Amino acid sequence: MKVIFRADDLGMSEGINYGIAKAISCGPIKSVGLMPNMPAASHGFDLVAASGVSVGQHTNICLGKPVSDPASIPSLVDEHGEFCSSRTIRARTEDTIVLEEAEREIQAQLDRFRALTGRDPAYFEGHAVFSPTFFQALQNVAERNGLFYINPMDPVWSEKWGVVCAKPYHLDDRGLYDPRKYLFDDEADIARHACSMLVFHPGYLDQYVLDHSSFTLIRPMETAFLVSEELEQWIEQKHVQLVNFENCCED
Repeated sequence: MKVIFRADDLGMSEGINYGIAKAISCGPIKSVGLMPNMPAASHGFDLVAASGVSVGQHTNICLGKPVSDPASIPSLVDEHGEFCSSRTIRARTEDTIVLEEAEREIQAQLDRFRALTGRDPAYFEGHAVFSPTFFQALQNVAERNGLFYINPMDPVWSEKWGVVCAKPYHLDDRGLYDPRKYLFDDEADIARHACSMLVFHPGYLDQYVLDHSSFTLIRPMETAFLVSEELEQWIEQKHVQLVNFENCCED
């Protein structure tokens, strides 16, 4: 059984960066998504660059400031020139994102990614916004730049590439779930698939996370689980092959 252990949100804050670095060095994370527009993006990449982890672009249009001129992307920003929050976007009754504006910002973030890392992203996807227009813009920019666009939640994409996204977990009233039941009892529904992707959000809490993210306690909890001896034993006992998006399709 092949499994992609993916960590999202590298660059959101220094606390998150340190948690992700821990989950890479002492855990099974083999793919990590960098948020190029965030102030801690360079710090995050510097922490993981020498690890050999596969770094993708976790394109972000719902947190912080855009890379492009806010005046050129009015459908994506508020009156202060910052991105509208994911909560605000989800509350809309229709998709108001303008395709050309989304593509402009996505390309600007790709340019920033290349400047920060000196390379193309190993994979290309988006953060927290489930907008058909956003997905189309990501795919368009990826195609123009020869990048690997991923969307394992799309059954057509999954069938083409042979990678299945694990079932989502359900958070309790504290914003937590039991990762042991999720994985060891296969609530994630990955045991029957040849290759699955598990998405985690490891990190340590700092003030920026507490002020700007709905994912708080879940981050250090997942960090501790990812570096735990029991997870290491499960991977060994189940003969799990740890892969990334670059080698998942190899025999």
